[in-house]
Amino acid sequence: MRLPDPVPGLVIRYNYLWHDDKMKGLSEGAKDRPCAIIIASRQTGAVTVAPITHSYPEPGEEALSVAIPADIARQIGLDDDVNYVRLEVNRFEWPGDHLRPLPQDPERIDYGMVPREFFETLRHRFIDVVRQSLLRETRR
Repeated sequence: MRLPDPVPGLVIRYNYLWHDDKMKGLSEGAKDRPCAIIIASRQTGAVTVAPITHSYPEPGEEALSVAIPADIARQIGLDDDVNYVRLEVNRFEWPGDHLRPLPQDPERIDYGMVPREFFETLRHRFIDVVRQSLLRETRR
């Protein structure tokens, strides 16, 4: 399997562990899903990813999600359903034990890069969530 360099904006397949599930004592995610790399440190090897989901944000939590435009979702190989980047994160050391191959190409773990403009939108929203002390982080 080919492992790409972990760079911000790359969408990978990952066994994401939701913060609420971690609080319940779980150590594995319920399923593998696309996740966007938000931060990648060359110095420490730490990578921070945000999950991509089809679930509409809970009432009052709309600011914790960013809808992925359909053309971008198509470009990186996501399905035609509405996709949201949820602004909670898993942090792990690359490559870690939770990377997964793509169902359509077992030689790859990455869907591709989101366009820079969309990543900047994610980055700014992520910074807002951190500044408001709303970030849910799970270290793995």
